[in-house]
Amino acid sequence: MKPVNIHHVGIWVDDIDEAISFFTDIMGFRLLTRGPRGSIGPGERAIIHAGDSQVLELLTEPNVLPHPGFPAHPVGHVVGIPHVCLRVADVPAWQQKLRAHGYAVSEQFPETGYAETELGLLRLIYFTGPGGIGFELFEFAEEYPFPAE
Repeated sequence: MKPVNIHHVGIWVDDIDEAISFFTDIMGFRLLTRGPRGSIGPGERAIIHAGDSQVLELLTEPNVLPHPGFPAHPVGHVVGIPHVCLRVADVPAWQQKLRAHGYAVSEQFPETGYAETELGLLRLIYFTGPGGIGFELFEFAEEYPFPAE
């Protein structure tokens, strides 16, 4: 017995308007719903469609705590989810777009071209998004074939 898939990732945010704008206007995803959290508590919940059957749940409440102050890809490791990784095409173009919207890239790997890794040839960047949330954007030089089950 195993799960069918990952249904959604829930992300606590301190400014739901900024987070919705980031995911829709900058990342190009689509807002599905936004409303009160209702029976699960005060605050709001927004559901963002990220493509295929992938969904992000943005949550906020009056007492949400700020994100801990560590880099998007910390040198020291912290238990939990240090960043959200999104697969993209054309990392350099994304880097320019992020900078144009005021988001600084904290790390780029490799500095030019693609790097050979255990997953194949890829390149990536890390940046801190709205509310201090860490993000990684990566692209493969060629489609990576996941092994058959």
